Amino acid sequence: MGEGKGSWESYIMKDKKSLLRDAGDLRIRDLRKVVPLIGIPWDWNTSGRPGARFAPDVIRKELFSLTPLSLDLGSIGVGFEDLGDVAVVPGDVAETRKRVEEVSKAAIQTALSRNVPAAFLGGDHAITGWTFNAAISILPETSILVLDAHYDIRKTFEGLTSGSWLYDVCSKRKVNVMVVGVSDYSNPVYAAERAKELGITVLTRSRLLTNFEGSLKEIESFSKGKKIYLSIDMDHLDQSFSPGVNSPTQLGLTPYESIRIIDKAIGSSGKLIGVDVTEVAPPYDIGNMTSKLSAKLLLRSIHLAVSKK
Repeated sequence: MGEGKGSWESYIMKDKKSLLRDAGDLRIRDLRKVVPLIGIPWDWNTSGRPGARFAPDVIRKELFSLTPLSLDLGSIGVGFEDLGDVAVVPGDVAETRKRVEEVSKAAIQTALSRNVPAAFLGGDHAITGWTFNAAISILPETSILVLDAHYDIRKTFEGLTSGSWLYDVCSKRKVNVMVVGVSDYSNPVYAAERAKELGITVLTRSRLLTNFEGSLKEIESFSKGKKIYLSIDMDHLDQSFSPGVNSPTQLGLTPYESIRIIDKAIGSSGKLIGVDVTEVAPPYDIGNMTSKLSAKLLLRSIHLAVSKK
């Protein structure tokens, strides 16, 4: 079929990642693999729409296709070491929790040795109870900042729910917790009082609306000088921005507010230990917009942390 420059071999695409022919167009997948990345395809705790078990692979694809350039932070100099997914046991909470905590400890220890955060892709929000347990088993003073439309402090008499993980964490030990973005008409009537009893600081969506700058100062004060674990439940965002979640939220936050909250928290913290994104349910997404947004929020969080070094 011919030889040389015009031979048929020269017309075969060996790299199927992109149709773009630009050798200088670096993507996150091309960077030095430093930040440990773990997927946790678990959604057997959800009492809302299932499907978060499919999120890690979808978010990965969106994350690795992003470019390293932030117009205010510059180019991030490190990429992700993708360690794969935890081998969850469908329906077996105890065994899955054990596996997630062991894997998360290893990932966080590796991240600390490299002076970067660890990154986790959920899964329903129950996974944060397990990854955060791993963090405080290594660094007991770690605080947790949660972006969520829900308190997640239910105490059910039977069955499973991802809306109880924070109660499980706070009822067993004293933990410094702030939840940002709690939405109207989305939570049980006892939740606000229970949060006070558990010592959880809450910034509601209403509070953010009436005094956003004051709320940012509270977030800064909460995070200042502390080791922080950040959990981003994608349902803290309004459904118009984040439709593909377990429990869609109306009157939620905008991504622009989320970015400012993340910037303030990580910018004032002493060290970001880990970050997760949860509750993405790809079967209900529209054009992968929720997965794309979760990837950008995760990358922004990591970029802020490593740029402080």
